[in-house]
Amino acid sequence: MAEDVVVNISNLTFTYERGPLALQDVSCEVRKGEILGIMGSNGAGKTTLCFHLNGIIPTVYAGTEKGRVTMCGLDPWETPILEMSQKACMVLQDPETQFTTTDVASELAFGPANLAVEREEIFRRADWAAKVCGISGLEERKPQELSGGQKQRVALAAGLTMLPEVLILDEPTSQLDPVGTTEVFDVVNHLSETEDMTILITSHKTDEVARLASKILVLNEGESVAFGTPKEVFAKTELLASIGVNPPSVTSLATKIAAKVPGFEERYKKSGGIPLTLDEAESLIRQALDENFLKIDWKNPPLAPRTSEEVVLEMDNVTFTYPARIPVTALKDINLKVHKGEYIAIIGQNGSGKTTLVKHFLGLLEASQGVVRIEGEDASELTIGSIAKSISLILQNPDYQLFSISVQKELEFGPRNLGLSDEEIEIRVDNAMKEVGLEDVRDIFPFRLSFGDRRKVAAAAGIAMDPEILILDEPTTAQDYRGRHVLCQIAARMRDQGKTIIMISHDMDLVATYADRLVIMSDAKIIADGPKREIFGMVDVLKQADLKPPQITQLCQRLADYGIEQNLVTVDEMADIFTSGGA
Repeated sequence: MAEDVVVNISNLTFTYERGPLALQDVSCEVRKGEILGIMGSNGAGKTTLCFHLNGIIPTVYAGTEKGRVTMCGLDPWETPILEMSQKACMVLQDPETQFTTTDVASELAFGPANLAVEREEIFRRADWAAKVCGISGLEERKPQELSGGQKQRVALAAGLTMLPEVLILDEPTSQLDPVGTTEVFDVVNHLSETEDMTILITSHKTDEVARLASKILVLNEGESVAFGTPKEVFAKTELLASIGVNPPSVTSLATKIAAKVPGFEERYKKSGGIPLTLDEAESLIRQALDENFLKIDWKNPPLAPRTSEEVVLEMDNVTFTYPARIPVTALKDINLKVHKGEYIAIIGQNGSGKTTLVKHFLGLLEASQGVVRIEGEDASELTIGSIAKSISLILQNPDYQLFSISVQKELEFGPRNLGLSDEEIEIRVDNAMKEVGLEDVRDIFPFRLSFGDRRKVAAAAGIAMDPEILILDEPTTAQDYRGRHVLCQIAARMRDQGKTIIMISHDMDLVATYADRLVIMSDAKIIADGPKREIFGMVDVLKQADLKPPQITQLCQRLADYGIEQNLVTVDEMADIFTSGGA
C-alpha cells in the first residue's frame, strides 16, 4: 500500500554546484521495515543518494535537483534539517567525521540528549547500543584512541541511540573484522524485524547484503542499472562484472560451473534461483553430486611461491604498553620473523594489536620489552628517516598521511626527500599514478577527492618510494571491488620483483587470493602463524580471533566428504574441480 512507502525517489537527477552530474533519473521505493542495499563502484552516486534523505543535500552540499524525493512524507529540500534528523539518521563510512565529544559514553548520549530525551532513557539506549555493537567496556575511552574498527562500531552505536525511523548506513562495516561485520548486519536485520525500522545500507560486502536485503539498487555513474530482489539482481552477473560489482562468492561459483557444465543453470533456476548463501549453494551442489549430475575431478591447488631464507624483519619477545591513565598492553611476548619476498597477511579482530605491531617496524613505536630488528639491525638504534628509505606504510586512514597542495606534490614528496633526481622523481610519480588510476587528478588538492580516492593517493605515495618492504594497513577500506584488487595486485607485482609485503586486512577473500602466509592475532598475542590453507582450517583458532574463512573455503569444508582433499580458497580454484557427471 502507498502509505507503507517510507522512502520515495522519483526520477531524481542531481548535479553538485560547480561539480559533476552525480545522479541521473534514479527512481525507487522503500517500504516500512525493508532493508535496501545500495551497491555500485566508487563514484557511482551511492553516498549522494543517501545525502538526499536526511537533508545533508541541500543544507551542506548545494546543487541543482530535478525529480522528487520524500522521506517519511517529508521533502528534504523543504524541511529543516533539525526535523529531518529526527526521522533519518546517517552513519558515515569515515567515523572520525562524526565524533563530537571526548569519550565514548558521551558520544552515545549526544544525539538523544540534543532531542531532550529523558536521562534514564538515554542511559538505556546507550547501554543497548553498546551491547549490540560490541563496544561495552569502552565507554571511558576517547574515540580518537580506538582502533579503526572500534571507531566504526562507536559511530554505529551513536546512530542507533537516536532510534530513527530510517537508518542510513554508508559502508558501516568497511573497517570491521568478519565476525563483527556479520554481527552488525544481524543487528540491522534485528532492527528491521523487531523495531520495524527502515534501513538503507551502502556496502561492497555482497555476501552479507545478499543475505539480508529485501531489495537491491545498483548504481553506475549516477544511473540506476538494476533494482529488484537479491536473486533478481545478482543473477545479472555479466552486468555486475562490467561495472565492478562482485556477486557473492557462491553466486560466482554457480555461474562458473554453469559455464562448464551444460544444464546446471537450468537446474538452479528451477530450484529457486541462483544461490546467494552458503546453505543454498551447499544444498544445490550436494544434490547435483548425489544425482551424478556433477562430479569432482580433484586438482591440487597451486603451491605458494618459494621465498628467501633471509630475515628482513624480526620481533624477539616484544611487549608494548600504551601509556595512559589506565595503561593498555597492545602487544604481549610477540615473536615473529618475516622473510624477504614474502606476502604476509596479519589478521585478527579489531583492537588485537595488528597496527601496533607493524608500527614497530617503522620506528613509530619502541618496544617496552624485547627487541625489534630491521634488516638485522636493532630498530631502537635506527632513525625514522633511515627506516623510511626501505619501508613504506600505507595507513588505514589516508588523511593522516596527506598534507601537500596537490596529488602531484604528494607523490613527489617522498622521492624528493630521498635525494633523487628530477628525472627519476618524474618517472616514479608517473608510474605510481598509472598503477592506481590517478592520472586525471594530479593537480587536484587531495582533500577534494573522495575517501576512496584519497586511499589511492596514499597508496601511490608509498609506491613512489619504491620500498623494499611495503606495509598495507587495511588497504581495502573505502575501496570498491576493483579498487581493492588494484592495490593488492600492485603489491603482488612488487612481491614478484623480490619485495616483501605485509598486509593487515579483514577481507578474507583478498587475503586468500594474494597472501601466502597468515599471522593471526588475538588479545595482543600471535595465536597462529602458517600457510593460508592450513590457517583457514583452524576453525577454533579463527573463531577465537573473530574471523571466518572465505565463503568458498567454508563451502569446501562442508563438502569435504565428497573428496575435497584440502582447503580451496578462491572461486576459480573450486570451480576448476567440478565437471559433468554424465547424468
